[in-house]
Amino acid sequence: MARATRIAAALVCLVGIILFAYAVPTFYVQLRDHCIGQACPAFYDTPPTAEWLAARGWTSAWFAAAYTAVYTLFGLVYIGAGVLILSKKASGLTGQVAAVALVNVGLSFGSLGQGLSVARPELAVPLQLLEGLGFCALYTLFFIFPSGRFAPRWTLCLWLAILVPGVVRTAFPEWIPVPLYQGWSIFWMASLLFVQIYRYRKIMNPVEKQQTKWAVFGMASAMAGLFSITLLFLFANSVLQRSPLLLFAADGVLELSMMLMPVALAFALLKRRLWDIDPIVNRTVVYGALSLFVVAAYVLIVWYLGMILRTSSTWFGSIVAAGVVAVLFAPLKNGLQRKVNRLMYGENDDPLSVLTRLGRSLENPLSPADALDVVVRTLKDALRVPYAGLRLHRNGASFMAAEIGGRSEETWTFPLVHRGEAVGELLVAARSPGEAFTPSDRRFLDVLARHAGAVVQSAQATLDLRQSNEELRDSRERLVLAREEERRRLRRNLHDDLAPRLAALAFTASAGETLLESDPAKTKAILAELQTVIRMTVTDIRRLVHDLRPPALDELGLVGAIRERMNDLNRPLRPDSASGGGGSLVFHLDAPETLPPLPAAVEVAAFRIVTEAIVNVVKHARATECRVRIMCPASGDGLELEVTDDGKGSGGGAARDPIGGPGGIGLQSMRERAEELGGSCQLVRRTPAGSRLWAYLPVAEQGGESA
Repeated sequence: MARATRIAAALVCLVGIILFAYAVPTFYVQLRDHCIGQACPAFYDTPPTAEWLAARGWTSAWFAAAYTAVYTLFGLVYIGAGVLILSKKASGLTGQVAAVALVNVGLSFGSLGQGLSVARPELAVPLQLLEGLGFCALYTLFFIFPSGRFAPRWTLCLWLAILVPGVVRTAFPEWIPVPLYQGWSIFWMASLLFVQIYRYRKIMNPVEKQQTKWAVFGMASAMAGLFSITLLFLFANSVLQRSPLLLFAADGVLELSMMLMPVALAFALLKRRLWDIDPIVNRTVVYGALSLFVVAAYVLIVWYLGMILRTSSTWFGSIVAAGVVAVLFAPLKNGLQRKVNRLMYGENDDPLSVLTRLGRSLENPLSPADALDVVVRTLKDALRVPYAGLRLHRNGASFMAAEIGGRSEETWTFPLVHRGEAVGELLVAARSPGEAFTPSDRRFLDVLARHAGAVVQSAQATLDLRQSNEELRDSRERLVLAREEERRRLRRNLHDDLAPRLAALAFTASAGETLLESDPAKTKAILAELQTVIRMTVTDIRRLVHDLRPPALDELGLVGAIRERMNDLNRPLRPDSASGGGGSLVFHLDAPETLPPLPAAVEVAAFRIVTEAIVNVVKHARATECRVRIMCPASGDGLELEVTDDGKGSGGGAARDPIGGPGGIGLQSMRERAEELGGSCQLVRRTPAGSRLWAYLPVAEQGGESA
């Protein structure tokens, strides 16, 4: 299929080139011999008279040669661009359609094809078919440019809906009335504009967008020339028809402006690394608008002064108009340049207004994420770039905090620094592939980056504060839960155990009192039982008090209390002990001779963590040695605890909670005790065997004691 379309496109172009070569001399002869002093079907302008030519010393051959040269140059540019595109892009549908369109427009747009059809009527039908084919190809080109596909698919239906009436109109003009044809013309032109805008914004990649810019620039320049000359003929036709020189000049300007389209198309399709077209468009818009203003102002002033002075002499009005235009030229040019620059490049030349607008936006109450979004959106809107992003550096890691637009491969990075510290980066995509930022852009980005660094630092501080608040809230929740759990346990022990026991003691004492005189022996037995129950109750009360704060801490201190607990655990170990360690388990305690004064909460937490850890070693580790180290860092701001063993591991797995002992609730309990004080606790396995529990407790003054 691709080979067939390539051959068909080449054949159509070849036929067009042959007819063009034949049309050039034919048109010259027709214009020289039949279009002097009279209207002729081969030429649409009013031809000069023989007297007008003779008065200037010109001949009809010169006149014919001048017009033939203009039309030939026009055709050669179009045909040359078409042949070049076909030779380089023959395998693609876009190149084939573009070649057919350009070759046939080069043949039929001027008067060469019209002159050939007049001289050779038998070629009128082929020429008409080629003209229609050229229009269809040109129209199709703007639906598939530059990818060669109808994307999205609904554009194919729109293309058919417009193309079919056009073909019918070309083949059978009488079938479609003029008003309907005019409406169809407006519709297809609007459709071309809509499809190009839609495809540019939704479908095309950056390279295709750059190609489209070139194609649209060429088409817009051609249409601007065509529109200007059309307006000139509409409003000054009588003046033009009286002067063959003005007619020739208008025709020459039209042909030259139309020649920009094939040049731009060839450049867009053949140039791999496209030059940046934005500066060209910028200057074209500025000087085009400036030229229109100068011409309009000059004509308006001359006409107005002529009306006021009621004179046909224009020398005075011309002098005044020239002076006014000269005075207004410089400020108008500067104003237009600023407007066009802002339209295309944004506000890179006015960073103060951008920073002012950014400051006003940040005055509103915003979350850190919203504040960063405002910075990115302001940057994108100010520079008219397709993408802007902001990457933060936080806690040794980098992450995207905000971005807007579609990120491309060509992204420039600008560091964000606050008080000498890199806090993030601004990421900005170039306006088009291969385009570098101008010095004005770089100055603007440097200014914005310096001010954005403070915004980013403030957002990071807010995020850190929120994280700290969340951690503090979680810590307080855990502390409250632990306290309430401890209160529940105490309430249960008091209510379910001690309270009934004390009530029973009261009944027992009352029974003894009743039997004191009647049965002294029974009374003696009751009192003996009462003594036993009281001893048991006292033991339970001591156990409750011990759970709140071990008395050994007050009597022996932290090191002494831990050593006593080690001795208590070592006594039951016998060679036949069920622990498996037997009497071979040896405890070692490494601690300073004296510890600095510790808050009560730190002492309790340290004692509980160490005792629960060594109980775990006794019950589960099957170790032969357990070493406890208590260390005070040189800074004096904390207490470090370390419990190591050489057994099989003391509960590092998640299958069970290995921590036992009175009041112990496992590894989670040890971690919570440390975290309640702002410290940390972790249990890891050692190589080749054993485990290591490490805890750090800050020794800042605590708000109260912890149980």
